[in-house]
Amino acid sequence: MGAETEHRTTPATTSWPASPAKRKAPTTMDTVYSGYGRPVVHIDLSQVEYVTPSKKVRKEKSQEEKRLRRFRPQPPQAFQEIYNRATSQRFYVLSRRRYGTSQLPEEVVEVTGSTGNIYTVMISRQPSCDCPMGSEGKQCKHIVYVLARVLRAKYEYVYQLALLSTELQDIFADAPPPMEDDDGGVGSSTGGGNKNRKPVEGDCPICFSDMESQGNEVIVWCRAACGQNIHKECFEMWAATKRQQASGGNVTCPYCRSVWDGDEDMAKKIKRTGDRNQEGYMNVAEQLGISQVRDTSTYSRWWTGHPHSFRRRYD
Repeated sequence: MGAETEHRTTPATTSWPASPAKRKAPTTMDTVYSGYGRPVVHIDLSQVEYVTPSKKVRKEKSQEEKRLRRFRPQPPQAFQEIYNRATSQRFYVLSRRRYGTSQLPEEVVEVTGSTGNIYTVMISRQPSCDCPMGSEGKQCKHIVYVLARVLRAKYEYVYQLALLSTELQDIFADAPPPMEDDDGGVGSSTGGGNKNRKPVEGDCPICFSDMESQGNEVIVWCRAACGQNIHKECFEMWAATKRQQASGGNVTCPYCRSVWDGDEDMAKKIKRTGDRNQEGYMNVAEQLGISQVRDTSTYSRWWTGHPHSFRRRYD
């Protein structure tokens, strides 16, 4: 036998690819290269500030004041008839009370028309009136009258169904002040002769019509203190209402709140009390000798003849 040849098994040397050198972690925005030689942008999301524009815009819009009723870019056709009645018929302002704040002013006005019914008009973000038409949420002539004649608002405010607080601020900034300040002050009940009387000029504080243009109107004036002039018919309406509210108390001047120093025939008339009609409204037509039947000569044929007309509930 030949000599045995010794075979030694030497373990094979396994070669592993060298691990790549550790790369520097990318910063906020570093450019590295992939194995294909294309640049890859790495962004450190932990250092990115997220801004959602839609939420920001939505937040800014939510802070804007919203109009409670649809904006009217122009007056509707039906408004013109209401406006004509509000500015041509005679109304009587019985009281005005200013409420709210400087940022959101409001005013409550008691008015009565040609039939003697007394209605309460609220001028606020959504003007309202407790008359039959106003109770339906519609714009009645009493609201239009208060805005246009009493507060002297701009025409573009008068035909709106709702107002913004900035518009209310604009209206009341230029509006005449209420007839009487609620300061509890009472003027002197004694006064001299005609030397205290003011010139007959300007608007009547009750109906807001020009006293100079009504040449056939009887004018009375405050003899007790301020000497201001008022239509006699308007003052009788004012006095009758004050008698009812004060349960027979003294009637005061709409301007200065002095106890009224009037004529005997007027004093007899204002002591009478009013009654509530079938609709529940206080009516002072009897005290003033006026008719409770409404004059519809200025109303359209549809307004007076339609079966659902509001006029039927007024008469």
